[in-house]
Formats: sequence, C-alpha cells, structure tokens
Amino acid sequence: MAKMKAIVVESPGIYGKKVVEKPSIKNPDDVLIRVMAVGICGSDIHLLHGGNAAATYPRIPGHEIAACVEEVGSAVGSLKSGDRVIVEPIQYCGKCHACRRGRHNVCRELRVTSVHVDGGFCEYMVCKADRLHLLPHDIPYELAAAIEPCTIGAQANARAGTLPGDFVLIHGAGPIGISVLDAAKRIGAAVIVSEVSENRLKFAQGFGADYIINPAGEDYKNRVMEITNGSGPNVIFDAAGIPALLPDSIELAATAGTIVPMSFAATPVSINCMPINMKELTICGTRHQYQMFPKVIADLGNRMEMLKKYVSHSFQLEEYEKAFELFYDKASDACKIVIKF
Repeated sequence: MAKMKAIVVESPGIYGKKVVEKPSIKNPDDVLIRVMAVGICGSDIHLLHGGNAAATYPRIPGHEIAACVEEVGSAVGSLKSGDRVIVEPIQYCGKCHACRRGRHNVCRELRVTSVHVDGGFCEYMVCKADRLHLLPHDIPYELAAAIEPCTIGAQANARAGTLPGDFVLIHGAGPIGISVLDAAKRIGAAVIVSEVSENRLKFAQGFGADYIINPAGEDYKNRVMEITNGSGPNVIFDAAGIPALLPDSIELAATAGTIVPMSFAATPVSINCMPINMKELTICGTRHQYQMFPKVIADLGNRMEMLKKYVSHSFQLEEYEKAFELFYDKASDACKIVIKF
C-alpha cells in the first residue's frame, strides 16, 4: 500500500508530520493530484488548536492548494497528467436553495476542505475534476497558492457592492485584509486601513492603501470621518475578526453604506438599530467564494507583482513548525506563508 507524508491534526493541540496512506482514484470523475504548494490560513491555525467548532478530527489541514495532475479518472476529459491546477476547496450538493441560486459557497450540505474533509498539507490528494481550475504555465506554484485568498477578497467586495470612488474602511491588514484591499483598489475605491501592527500598516501601504491608521495611537473614528469629509465610509470590512467593531462600524458608515463583518467569532454584540434604519445600512455576510476562481485566474497577468509581494515567505514541508511559528508572530513582516512540496 503506497504511503505519503502529511501533517495530521489528531485532535486540538496534537499534530505533527506523519506517514499515511496515499489516496487513489475510486470514481470516474476523480483526479489524483500531487500537491506542490499550500498557503497557511488562519483557519488552519484554528484547526490546530480547536478554534473551529465545525471541524472534525483527525484532519489534514490546508485549503490554499496549488498542484500538478498525476492521474485522472475514466470520465475526466478536461484534465490530463501534468496539468497545473488550483483547488476550489468547497464541495456542494448543487440542489439546495442556495445552490439553485448559484451560491454554492453557502450550500446546505457544504463540506470545506481542511474542515470536513482532508486538506493539502500532504503530498497527494484526490479531488473531483470540477473542483480543479487550470493554471497558466508562467505562475510559480508558491504564488498560485495565493489565488484562493484573492478569491476571498473578490467575494467580499462583490457582496459589498464596492464601486469606483467609494471610500472603503478595512479593519485588519493580515493576509485576508490585504486581499480585500487589493480587490477594492482594482475596483477603483479609495481605501483606509486600520491596524495596530506597524509592520502590517507598512504592508498595506505597499499594496496601495490610500490612508493608514493605527487605532492604538490615535482616535481612528475621528480620523476616518476627517478622511471621508464627514460622510463616513461607503463600505466597511472587519477583516480583523473583532465582533466588537460592529457597533463602531454602524456609527461610522455612510448613508446607504454596507458593512461586511468577516469574523466567524460567536461572541454576541449589542447594536443600535436606529442608525441602521436611519441610514438604511446593509450588513451582509461573506463566506468562501462563488464563481471567483475563473475571474481571478483570468486576471493573473495583472496580479503577478501583487502576488510576489503577497507571498512573503515559503518553507519546505519539513520546516512546517518554523512556518507556524512565523504565522503566530504578529510583529513579523510576514503576509502569506506557503509550504512547498
């Protein structure tokens, strides 16, 4: 029985590199892929330590996966051995209310790679052919691993309805905040980033933030209103994962504005409904992405310089502990960290 190396989370707090069974094709629409690079996401770290209530164990983490096709099932005509691919890390039924409306990302029976099914911190995976998107030959695998986070930024802005000329406020300049920033700038918005880490603020500047604010050092609400000439931001994203920011966002948002609380924290917050209705605000959720992979891949020619800055560090599989340690260090200059195979 063939074996492979993988990082396995046995239970919260107990994880490490192991030798496990190599998967094989079992269905006509299966594709065996050789993993080449995987980005580390905050959700992977939550999985390591039990921070995701939806996760099941044992589990191989990793959902930002760039790979090479090794073998295809008998019914697969769209892919062949040697093709370079990116994995769409969600599985959906295609029949429920959400799926029938094209919103597969919130399928009633959604299964998420590295949460409900094994992810990409391993040498090989089996995926359904329709979850794989072809990559151009001129993008290195470690950069391709950052495509999935780009789809998250694109999805969040699509949900918000960001328009050219909008003032956008983003709380948090971690990898997701940066992906939201990049997507908003591509639309033509003016972007304000609020972040307590000076290193991350510098990073945001490098990605085109028009204004940066450190709320630990100044009254960020006054500064935001000053920047927007007293009108407030048209769109506000919480990419910092702090539910307590929602009341501030309701206070700050412009008339007819949109607030996107990207946090999955279960902490309740108290809000005042009066400004929501007086300003006719929209508070909308965002989860994963739908139909964004083709759009982001089609635009890769314009994103290469961004991706080179975005992927700040890469490690070999054997160095995974160093990679995780760097991820934990919020004072570092790291943005997207990638594990290569």
